[in-house]
Amino acid sequence: METKININHSTHVSWLSRWPHWIGYAAAIWSLLYGLLGLYWLLGGAGFPFGKDDLRGQMMGSFLSNLDAGVGGAVIAAAGLVGIVAAAAMVSTWGRRIPSKILLSFSWVMSVTLVLIVPDSRIVQNFGYLFLLHFDLIDWRVVNQVLCIFGGFIWGASSLAYFRLTRDACGNCGRKDVSEGSTAKSAAQWGKVFTCLAVIMALPYGIVRWAWALGIPLGIHDSTIVGNEDIVITEAILGGLCIGGGILTLGLTQRWGEIFPKWCLYLAGKQIPIWIVLVPATLTSAVITITGLKLSPQIIFMMADGTITFENWGELVPFLSWLPWGISLGIATLAYYLRRRGRCKHCGKL
Repeated sequence: METKININHSTHVSWLSRWPHWIGYAAAIWSLLYGLLGLYWLLGGAGFPFGKDDLRGQMMGSFLSNLDAGVGGAVIAAAGLVGIVAAAAMVSTWGRRIPSKILLSFSWVMSVTLVLIVPDSRIVQNFGYLFLLHFDLIDWRVVNQVLCIFGGFIWGASSLAYFRLTRDACGNCGRKDVSEGSTAKSAAQWGKVFTCLAVIMALPYGIVRWAWALGIPLGIHDSTIVGNEDIVITEAILGGLCIGGGILTLGLTQRWGEIFPKWCLYLAGKQIPIWIVLVPATLTSAVITITGLKLSPQIIFMMADGTITFENWGELVPFLSWLPWGISLGIATLAYYLRRRGRCKHCGKL
């Protein structure tokens, strides 16, 4: 197995574009720091962010609401220790002694766990209420979830870099030969399908919230709540975030998603840097998927036992579209990247 990632060591290459070289070390450092936190909680330290004391987490679909501090601390500490070894193995020559499938399996499990299993729907709740200038819901448990998502993306990037290394592909773009340039053409086709799906899935929640803001009791039996002056602005903003997000999603397949439009003043006509689209779209896809994954089972159970009826479906049922919304948005974002990445500055492949 080739032990070098195919990157052109140019003096003009930024440290960020050289991420395949240092992302493994970042994963090791993150694992060390969070592993120490796990050890601290195992020894009785305060601030364990999960468990039965997290009543808000139980309402927000947390998968870890029954996790004991002793067990959780031990698991986190052990995962941190193994993570340090695994991350070091992926960037060191001695790591060749460990089968790549084992390292890849561990790293992807870490990524998925940190991004999709640990967080709950408080992530998107706090994001929405930030636009309403409500910061009172942000506490250590929310901050911990943000740290875990950050760590999950680090581990995901480490997995990707190591996977490309094992197949002797470019560490930055993942291309192995020039024939892979056809990927951009196919991505333009299937990307439109998932972009349209993401736009459609963004509408149900926004439509219901805007209906409430306009005084229309859509899917709610308590009409006194609808149109209340205290919540009109809240519902309008929350609904607008979804509707607006759906409209912006169209940019993944439109010209104005690649070139700044005329109303952007001095930026008009200039190419939009790809990261300006990829970063928010990827993060949005993650938090939407997290919320849909955590709330969907609860909503389906409540529909089955009769808790949710035709009279009160408006508050929760629209969340059922969030899981397909988040997944389709993520795939559409991937298609946008494959379509726009162009010639790699490191390996020269198109």
